[in-house]
Amino acid sequence: MTRPDLIIMKMGGSVVTVKDSPLTANLTAIDGISKIVLELRKKYKVIIVHGGGSFGHYWSVKYDMHTKPLPYSDEGISIVHESMLQLNHIIIKKFIENRLKPYTLQPSTFVYRGLPDSDKIESILDITTKNDIVPVTFGDVIHTTENNFSILSGDTIMSLLATNLHPKYCMFLTNVDGLFGDINKRNLLHEVQLDNLDSLITKTDTRSSDGDTDNSPFDVTGGMKRKVSESIPIVKSGTPVYFLNGFEPQRMLDIIEGKDYVGTCFKLKPISQI
Repeated sequence: MTRPDLIIMKMGGSVVTVKDSPLTANLTAIDGISKIVLELRKKYKVIIVHGGGSFGHYWSVKYDMHTKPLPYSDEGISIVHESMLQLNHIIIKKFIENRLKPYTLQPSTFVYRGLPDSDKIESILDITTKNDIVPVTFGDVIHTTENNFSILSGDTIMSLLATNLHPKYCMFLTNVDGLFGDINKRNLLHEVQLDNLDSLITKTDTRSSDGDTDNSPFDVTGGMKRKVSESIPIVKSGTPVYFLNGFEPQRMLDIIEGKDYVGTCFKLKPISQI
């Protein structure tokens, strides 16, 4: 059953960091998003996931964790994890400055040995009940099995949370307006129905033209194609998925207010068309 008062969003690493500048947060973008989240909180509970950008992804590349088979080096595991905590601290601090009440949840609190814990995920909602707390989690390197570790992307976390919690809206904030049918012609896809998603994944134009791509310097978790792929189970569970420009966060308000918006929506095909 859809929870009509819940929004789950991801702030992409290409938005919250300067993605081609190692270990540099984009404070302006974080500030802008936090102010819109404050508006959203007037009517909705909000759960936030953020990516690693030029923090976690930067170190993942340095330690070849994007190409090497498991196990990863102990030093790389430690440094990648610490860099994500560092970025999370920057985001949390900015949220607090803008009168939000964020509360960090490391993904290891609801993913055990690489598998989601449905009860722990459900308990995240308890944190938001009868208070103004905004749970914030992030992509990270997590312990799996047999002393191995693995990178758990923020996109995968979005899928885990949304398919368990069934929000009214699921929003990915990237560094472009959405997905394009043709990048060169800037043909923005406003709506994509579920039966078209599988073919969309195979198209090169599911990458953006401005940086949220599979070949971005510090993106080791799959770029736009992974986001599209992780959106499929979310849409199948009944939640529409929106791809929006994180540098224009007011577009989230346009959606919930029923206004015209710039972005791409993934949704189920209406029953009348099946």
